[in-house]
Amino acid sequence: MNIISSEKRFCLSCMGEHKVDTIQREESEDFKGEKVAFVATYDYCSNTDELLETEEFIRANNLAVKDAYRKKVGLLTSEEIIRIRDKYGISQKDFSKILNWGEATITRYENHQVQDRAHDDILRKIDSDPKWLLEMLNRSKVMLSRKAFNKYCERAQAQFNSFKNNYLIDAINAEYASLKSTEFTGCNELELDKAVEVINYIAQRVPDLYKVKLMKLLWYCDIYHFRNHGTSI
Repeated sequence: MNIISSEKRFCLSCMGEHKVDTIQREESEDFKGEKVAFVATYDYCSNTDELLETEEFIRANNLAVKDAYRKKVGLLTSEEIIRIRDKYGISQKDFSKILNWGEATITRYENHQVQDRAHDDILRKIDSDPKWLLEMLNRSKVMLSRKAFNKYCERAQAQFNSFKNNYLIDAINAEYASLKSTEFTGCNELELDKAVEVINYIAQRVPDLYKVKLMKLLWYCDIYHFRNHGTSI
């Protein structure tokens, strides 16, 4: 039993005023066929040696059980769902509208209900792909206020801009994977980190560097390395 706070107040267990401890302890419970361990919170009365679960603690402990279950089976926890929504600055109600779910669905997922696997996959997709969220925002534009729509688009666009390099890397890797012959791969595996280093090296030393010039220099570097070492850079 871990005491997290103590306060002198009226105790509903002994019906008297004294110092009441708020404690946490590890418990386990069966939920949907899974035995899960979680941390429960209670008020403790030293006069009666009893634990008291207030309405607030009932809700918190119920959510702790469900989050423990979600972690065990690989679903997003309530805090992770809140984090995804907060990342884009979207209200619970509007998030449900954008997803074309029931208006209170996101509220339930964040407070007491465990989402199904299909909804979990969609939430993960939105977390990792702001471009997809932008498409969904445009689709649901008529259901949102202009102010809210503009705000959400701005946040999603900012996230998309920060992800641009990841999209580019994925596209390059996909293109590279389609090359079967060593004639095209230079008998070497693609190393994007090394490619970035070479580009930076060239950019620091070549004035008036434009796209075509950069592509030619990268090609010459690779050919030179291939002729001397038998592999591309």
